[in-house]
Amino acid sequence: MDEKLRRQMQTLDRLYKESDRIGDDYAAHFGMNNTAFWVLYTLSRADKPVTQNDLCEEWFFPAQTINSAVSGLVKKELVRLEPIPGTRNRKSIVLTEAGRELCGRTISVVDEIERAAMLGFTEEERELYLSLFRRHLENLKKARAELLGETENK
Repeated sequence: MDEKLRRQMQTLDRLYKESDRIGDDYAAHFGMNNTAFWVLYTLSRADKPVTQNDLCEEWFFPAQTINSAVSGLVKKELVRLEPIPGTRNRKSIVLTEAGRELCGRTISVVDEIERAAMLGFTEEERELYLSLFRRHLENLKKARAELLGETENK
């Protein structure tokens, strides 16, 4: 591998880790574990019912990790589980009034930080950033599928 490419890949790895660390820092600042933070983050932005399975698929957390986080939020009365009509045992996760208030003091702050960070780019730069990021992920998914002998991307 050429030296320049190796350095670029190392830089990308560090940037990913630093980005993850920022999310961890947000959660810690607000007295939450990382998973609970992302559950509340998702629920505060949701425009349709959200299930534990949805959270696993969206955030790539193991089911047990999501289950533990949701159980903790239920115990703190920040969310409640509501049966989804017409399903056997699926439940949507719904913010309680206390959960909405907490999100207003925490998640909305992070939303504003993220909004300001994106506004540091021009519209064209935002589109380019997203396009290149998607392309990089597609390249990674294709290579993963080949490595694992998959016929379709996950």
